[in-house]
Amino acid sequence: SRAMSLGLRLSANVLSGHLLMLILGSLMFNLMGSSMFGFMGGFMPMAGVMAMVILEFAMSMIQAYVWCILFSGYVKDSMYTH
Repeated sequence: SRAMSLGLRLSANVLSGHLLMLILGSLMFNLMGSSMFGFMGGFMPMAGVMAMVILEFAMSMIQAYVWCILFSGYVKDSMYTH
């Protein structure tokens, strides 16, 4: 059950970040394709997408660290049960 919760937690974090980038990217695409004023306004969501990419990269590093720590603890517990 711990391994399931670890996988579910990891996949939910990855999915939420990707969905947010998809939503901001489609907003940017729709704004930039509408008019010249919309093209100028499309740079605001572009900044949001760039910020999300940086945050997703940082979050992936944290997730990898947490996953390794939890996984090694689970393996240790399964090998040395008291």
